[in-house]
Amino acid sequence: MVEAMRTAGILAALALSTAALHGQARADTGRAWAAAKAGLPAETTAVVGVDVATVQKTQLFATFYPKLHDQPEFAKVLDSIKDGCKIDPLTVVQGVVVALSGDQDDGVLYLALSGIDRNKLSSCLQATAQANAPAPAAGDKPAKVTVKQNGNVTEVNRGDETGYFGWVGKDVLVVTLHATDKASLTKWMGGKGAFTKSDAARSLAKVNTQAAVWGTAASTKELQPGMTAKGGYGALTYAKGQLQADFHVKMETAGQAGSASMMINTQLGAAKASGQVPAELAPVVQAVAVSAENDEVRIKASVAEKDVVAAIAFAASNFGGP
Repeated sequence: MVEAMRTAGILAALALSTAALHGQARADTGRAWAAAKAGLPAETTAVVGVDVATVQKTQLFATFYPKLHDQPEFAKVLDSIKDGCKIDPLTVVQGVVVALSGDQDDGVLYLALSGIDRNKLSSCLQATAQANAPAPAAGDKPAKVTVKQNGNVTEVNRGDETGYFGWVGKDVLVVTLHATDKASLTKWMGGKGAFTKSDAARSLAKVNTQAAVWGTAASTKELQPGMTAKGGYGALTYAKGQLQADFHVKMETAGQAGSASMMINTQLGAAKASGQVPAELAPVVQAVAVSAENDEVRIKASVAEKDVVAAIAFAASNFGGP
């Protein structure tokens, strides 16, 4: 993929890198969500929203974000943006909505930006891509990078490759998982409200989209014989060092929800009573409460952020991870 795409893609990478972290809710996610809700197609089966601006203020972000700099490719692109565009990507992305199709092979990111608009970012893409273009073969001229505005689409071309990025207004950037596929971008921006009639959207009516991290998924999966999940939804909020999680898994029937809840509680009870749960994981395990509500399994937890940091660090060092 061309350097221009990697430069724009770093915004998506930053948003995704924080999606597993948690922060206090703010309204900035609303801009990305409003744009996504209007543009997503009916086939969208999973949506996740993240308030990037406040995630950065958490202990979780401070602990795990620097590890991304250990990846040379990430560090190279990040430095290119800082040096070539004179902007800090961490101050640019304020909120993000990620959406995926049923097979999760195709998807999109809606990124609410602050301090940079379409014109400035387009100029930055061109300058950074040109500066980072690989050296041409002997006797060849360097490929020239050009940027063209075509309606609500920015086209970044270098040689025989073109990347496409969409815009909603001047400050919501749209990046698909297949940046060289213009048809993919058109699909993920051209829903004209079709998503609001989908199963995933109906679940979102129950979700606090002002939360730090929120999401929904509508897909059927057999957990075990006689126990099938049809999707889920929930949110994660943060206040005064405490993480509050509230997630729902929709089952085929109320009976299945009761059975699944009983099974999970039995396993949790056995783990708590065994005395063998590592000290780093114990606060998280103790905090989880599971119940059945009609045809849904509800999973709730309230955990101090410092305990979540300790649990993630323990899991990473013992089982592999970030």
